[in-house]
Amino acid sequence: MNMIKTLWAMGFLLVQTIWLSPAGANELPAGALRAGTLANQKLVRDTMAGVVVQVSLRGCDKPTAFRPYVLKMPEGPAGSRHWVEEWVVSGCNREYPLTIDFSEDGLDAANWAIRPGR
Repeated sequence: MNMIKTLWAMGFLLVQTIWLSPAGANELPAGALRAGTLANQKLVRDTMAGVVVQVSLRGCDKPTAFRPYVLKMPEGPAGSRHWVEEWVVSGCNREYPLTIDFSEDGLDAANWAIRPGR
């Protein structure tokens, strides 16, 4: 439980201190429609907790930056839309691409699921 709290805190700190890394800011990865995220600040913060855990499981406990990209634009009616993004996390001299599936759960909530990227 303490590790989860620590990783969540790291994710929160990461969101507060590093939004977009300037590296590769003008280049889109293959399949990306645009740079940036469609998630609001709260959803980014919530998702980042899972991102930090996934990167830690891959051997990096000190992520330094992340760059989000939209892979699939939202589909469906408001309150049940879904979209896909790739977040490229930098740290420990590597990049960790993660694909994140977002889905709205009503008008004021959303769920996310992380899977390995490219």
